[in-house]
Amino acid sequence: MGVMTVVELDSSALKSTVAFTGRLACMTRAEAFEVVRSHGGTPSQSVTRQTKVLVVGELGWPLLDDGRPSNKLSRAGSYGIPVVSERRFLEWIGKAVPDSLNRTYSADQIAALSKLATGTINELVRFGLLDPRGRLFGFRDLASARQISNLFAHGIGLTEIIRSVKEVRAWLPEANLSNLRMHPVSHRTIEIEQPEGRADKRGQFVLPVSPPEQNPDTLFEQAQSAEEAGDIAEAERLYRVLMKCDPSDAAPPFNLGNMLRASGQKVEAEVALRAATRADPLFAEAWYNLSDLLDEQGRSEAAIDCLRRALRAAPDYADAMFNLALLLQRDNKHAEAAAYWRRYLANDAQSEWAARARRSLKFCEMQILIANF
Repeated sequence: MGVMTVVELDSSALKSTVAFTGRLACMTRAEAFEVVRSHGGTPSQSVTRQTKVLVVGELGWPLLDDGRPSNKLSRAGSYGIPVVSERRFLEWIGKAVPDSLNRTYSADQIAALSKLATGTINELVRFGLLDPRGRLFGFRDLASARQISNLFAHGIGLTEIIRSVKEVRAWLPEANLSNLRMHPVSHRTIEIEQPEGRADKRGQFVLPVSPPEQNPDTLFEQAQSAEEAGDIAEAERLYRVLMKCDPSDAAPPFNLGNMLRASGQKVEAEVALRAATRADPLFAEAWYNLSDLLDEQGRSEAAIDCLRRALRAAPDYADAMFNLALLLQRDNKHAEAAAYWRRYLANDAQSEWAARARRSLKFCEMQILIANF
């Protein structure tokens, strides 16, 4: 796995392409997508090279069953995409007070409340385990200090605590002792509490305390892994479980539709892709893929309608412009086709597709001239 990028971002990040992983505590995934759109950004169902920031939800850690980071976290690391916490996301949209405004404790007060020496508090600051601003600490720092005091009392040394936090941050960069719950097991072993139970410092799930509700993000990653491994039946089963769990999430039916189409199940693929567009009417890629599927079956009017919807959702979607112009030209709607060819060329004047678009535009203009004689 690559190294996660930790950078200082502000709310302007919401104007870019934003992806989510883990289960959000504050809202549903669909609501988070709508928040991103309302800030002028583009919510993404997956992590690609175009993703500018990945938000990690506080509930249901983004880990696979074997403790490895989810595919989204791994891809973010590989592509150098910044990863931020759900709390940071809430600060950006004005639903959480910035941490810097909640700092009221002095070093001596933190020491007294955590039963640590003031010198130890200063040492923890040097190692990055506490994070004062203007020499003042917040409640999260107090929670961290109390955890460290408890670990010390059980014989866990500072070196092991630092090493554990560092290893956790390898897959979750904003992890710190205020949002981790560390439990001493022995002088050399620390377990980390998750909503479903506990994990070791590398994320390995070790002690389930009750049968967990399956994490939708984990199920989605498992479905993708099954699809990549060629286990179509298992991938389909998992995607359908996710569709029942959250009908407002467009990602499972979108992936399912694409997979079924690739395996030749066109009727089932259409049903799944239409479910994706119902879940998210602004999901341009779903409209585009549905259009392509319909065009393969000779249903050109329905295909054209889907491309119009794709462009309403994403006006700069060049592939949708190209295909719409092509279908309109094929249906002898030359004036409208010419308008979309011009619109396409305004977005792409250099590629090999641009050369074809110019030829098609000339053809349409010629047909318009002939029709007007």
